[in-house]
Amino acid sequence: MQFADIHNHMLFGVDDGAKTEAEMYQIIDDSYADGVRHLCFTPHYHPGYFGEHQAQIEAAFALAQAYCAERYPDLQLFLGNELRYERSCIDWLEQGRCQTLNGTEYLLVDFLYPEPAENILDAMLRVLNAGYTPVLAHVERYEKFHRDLREIDRLKDWGVILQVDAQSLLGGLGHGSKVRARRLLDAGAVDLIASDAHDLKSRPPQLRPCYDFVSRKYGEDYAQHLFWEEPLRIIQSK
Repeated sequence: MQFADIHNHMLFGVDDGAKTEAEMYQIIDDSYADGVRHLCFTPHYHPGYFGEHQAQIEAAFALAQAYCAERYPDLQLFLGNELRYERSCIDWLEQGRCQTLNGTEYLLVDFLYPEPAENILDAMLRVLNAGYTPVLAHVERYEKFHRDLREIDRLKDWGVILQVDAQSLLGGLGHGSKVRARRLLDAGAVDLIASDAHDLKSRPPQLRPCYDFVSRKYGEDYAQHLFWEEPLRIIQSK
């Protein structure tokens, strides 16, 4: 089984993910061993916290490309950002300060976890109206979105892509995230699962064990869609 991972923080020295070049390579090694063959790096874009760091991102990405070209020639690498939503973020995109997923119309977006559901709904409409298709990062972690599934249904109706973290399903991000993630899967509301890997200890890439769990509980066809077909469609903008 091959996987496509479109949300992770493996590039070193650019956000709260990998801290060193060696750690970046180690996470890539683990991800490849897990079965990942399409990997889109998505460092945080949050200028108020991480600053403007595009030059550092491009330098780390070039090192990752050279490393993988030598060791993993069948591993395809792509670049994007995980954008912390603010009302001015559309301007950032148009100015080229942050990136969509592999230059497509798909935009990985996140929020602070206490964000009210109505604010997230309003933000998704703004992103859609600007001509982008939002991929809502780790939707299971926004507690105020899960009183019932009505807000989730609205997002689905609008065409928002709902992404869940692999670690949430396995319990690594707390009991609440696990319960909410599995509830979304029970409802068939999840579009894709990504690693959101940051390191090898507290936030490791865990797509293989998560795929095994989803395949057993929800069926191999749904697992194939979540871990390969949908993320690959997004990377290729199909």
